[in-house]
Amino acid sequence: MMDNDWELDLESCRGLAERPELSEADRQLVREMIAQAENLAAENIRLRKALLRASRNGARMSSKLKEALYE
Repeated sequence: MMDNDWELDLESCRGLAERPELSEADRQLVREMIAQAENLAAENIRLRKALLRASRNGARMSSKLKEALYE
């Protein structure tokens, strides 16, 4: 998940998107920004997982190389 310092309060943003004093264009822009924030958060999670997998694979290869050098 996202770090608490960077976590957006998307529910408050959704409330903002429904304010009657905003024009329809502004409400639509807020909705699009919320959707983009959600997509970026999901991509961030996927990238963190991929980085974690890659770093684990690198450690395994390094230990295999170390074992081969000791033989």
